[in-house]
Amino acid sequence: MMRSLFSGVSALKNHQIRMDVIGNNIANVNTVGFKSSRVTFRDILSQTMKAASAPQGGRGGVNPIQIGLGMALGSIDVNHGQGSPEVTGRQTDMSIEGNGFFILSDGDRQYYTRAGLFGVDQDGSLVSSVNGMKVMGWKAINGQVDSKGALQELVIPMGITIKPIATSSVKFSGNLDSRVDWDWNLGEAEFSYENAVYSVKIARNSTEPGKWELTIAQKEKDDGSPSSTAEVVFDEATGRLFLPTTSVSVPGAGDSSKQFTLELTDQGLTIKDASNNNLFTASVGYPQVTQTVDVFDSLGNSHAVSFVLTKIGVNTWHWQASCDVVPASGGTGTIVFDNTGGIQSITGDPLVFTPEGANPMQIMPDFSALVQNAAEGTLVFESQNGYPQGTLVGFSVDEAGNIIGEYSNGLTEVLGQIAIAVFNNPAGLSRAGDTTYVMSANSGEPKIGQPGTGPRGKITPGSLEMSNVDLSQEFTDMIITQRGFQANSRIITTSDEMLQELVNLKR
Repeated sequence: MMRSLFSGVSALKNHQIRMDVIGNNIANVNTVGFKSSRVTFRDILSQTMKAASAPQGGRGGVNPIQIGLGMALGSIDVNHGQGSPEVTGRQTDMSIEGNGFFILSDGDRQYYTRAGLFGVDQDGSLVSSVNGMKVMGWKAINGQVDSKGALQELVIPMGITIKPIATSSVKFSGNLDSRVDWDWNLGEAEFSYENAVYSVKIARNSTEPGKWELTIAQKEKDDGSPSSTAEVVFDEATGRLFLPTTSVSVPGAGDSSKQFTLELTDQGLTIKDASNNNLFTASVGYPQVTQTVDVFDSLGNSHAVSFVLTKIGVNTWHWQASCDVVPASGGTGTIVFDNTGGIQSITGDPLVFTPEGANPMQIMPDFSALVQNAAEGTLVFESQNGYPQGTLVGFSVDEAGNIIGEYSNGLTEVLGQIAIAVFNNPAGLSRAGDTTYVMSANSGEPKIGQPGTGPRGKITPGSLEMSNVDLSQEFTDMIITQRGFQANSRIITTSDEMLQELVNLKR
């Protein structure tokens, strides 16, 4: 009779423990990163009333006769299944999509958690907002992370500066119009001088590309006026026109002739008389495109550099770079396109100049993304690799756990990387409060590495992992536990009544 009382008591005690676990699960239904637990039972030793006997002779075997002595706690297991993510939009909130734990440290011991409630303290350290423990990972040196090194506290030093970077390359893209050509815009080309009219004509030399013939003649009624010619030549090295001769003598009627001076500028060709008076100007339309870019020296000062592309022949363009620093050298070359509009070759020397107080600069344009087609010409500035001094003004975290610093000059740089730990048996970890765990004898050693590598999950910034408690399951378990407790309480009361009846046999 006493055995039933002890069985009932053991069941009441352990069903109460199960209710405690269920209550804890329900209490943490909205706790970030919380993992629910379950309780299992086992029976305990049985009292053997009669041992089993083997078959012998004409009789069969007999099973043992045993009476159970109650039940005991089998295990309390943690369910490490993934909880649902909740988007918060807060940059320092993080969740892990997949396996693994964030690593926290109080300076003496490491803790592991799924609750990515992080923030930045006054020292710039990335810490848990729950308990102030510091988030562990690897610091970057010059933007590079060594994940094989020792774990370190992660620091986001807002306000630090990054040194200027001198420009050495400028990248362009766009289209150069294959249809453009030189245009002298002469129209009705003639001028008057000393009661005579002179005609002007500029024609391309049919046998020597890059040369033009300038013809000046005095116009007379009999149309038999003699003429004089001069050459205008295009210099491929400079991308400009030049005059082999700067004066021309034009025969007039009879034995008279007039001396004219020629002057060539970027705007065109000017004819002057002996007194340097302008008589006629033939404007020239250069087939070129221009782009001005601000570049930076080693001190972070900006300098305006102009890039001019001038067509000098079929599928051939000359490029010229110039800057606001004197003296400067180089900065000239040629771009040749093939018959499909793609780059065939690019030649030239970098623009070289030395800003005051700064290191010498060499800037080479990158025209590899240019094309030449029969469409509107555009020269698009894509990027340049120089920057002024910048100040850290913000940061972000990517899926690989990289903390990316954002500087005021537009640069970004990796400041560090968050580490993730996985265990062979995460259910073997011991709870340490504040939704953290510590290693136990049966959890295995932590396998620490970068997020998204091996069995480690990726980080989802701006979100938190919610509790994985299933309320429907918990309420069902609560009902079952309550019924079990009630049934076992009846065992005790019934056994008590039977004992009372036994006592009442003697009156």
